[in-house]
Amino acid sequence: MKYIEIPKYLHEVFGEKQSLIEITCTAIFALFGSFLIYFQFYRPIAYENGWLTVLGFILIADVLAGCIANFSRGTNKFYAERSKGRFLFIAIHIHILAIAWLLSAPLEYAFLIWAYTIISALVVNALKDNRIQLFISANLMCSGLLLLMFLPLPTWFLITSTFFLIKVMFSFAVDHYGNQD
Repeated sequence: MKYIEIPKYLHEVFGEKQSLIEITCTAIFALFGSFLIYFQFYRPIAYENGWLTVLGFILIADVLAGCIANFSRGTNKFYAERSKGRFLFIAIHIHILAIAWLLSAPLEYAFLIWAYTIISALVVNALKDNRIQLFISANLMCSGLLLLMFLPLPTWFLITSTFFLIKVMFSFAVDHYGNQD
């Protein structure tokens, strides 16, 4: 597979090198997924401010894009070589809280989802170079998904929360390729 050099300002998203197929699939999933969530599941409040909705769906697109991009070799390798960057990336992920606020989802459940995801991601990240990292991450992801099913969330927010959990805790926090590069 042919890899292309990624501009420095996009290294945090795609790493230093990325395949065109991985970039294309990431973009298609983010855009198509966001449109589906909006047009099939999102029911805006009549008095809702339009720019809040636009910002909210930009963040949803970011969650969806990251969920896919973080599985790519380029992004995985970039953060595998930068443990401080991986920790910082986990720490700054407040997307689900911002999405809940911007799009009027239940903030108390958004906080619970955020806390579970971040704590789990930090645990998984601490297991880097440990054979059990992938197993623990899968266990925490499945437990988190089970938790999500019991929360009374609007469908659009359940979908978004599911991808947020996968993005940060499983897709990102796990070093999927180790020394295979």
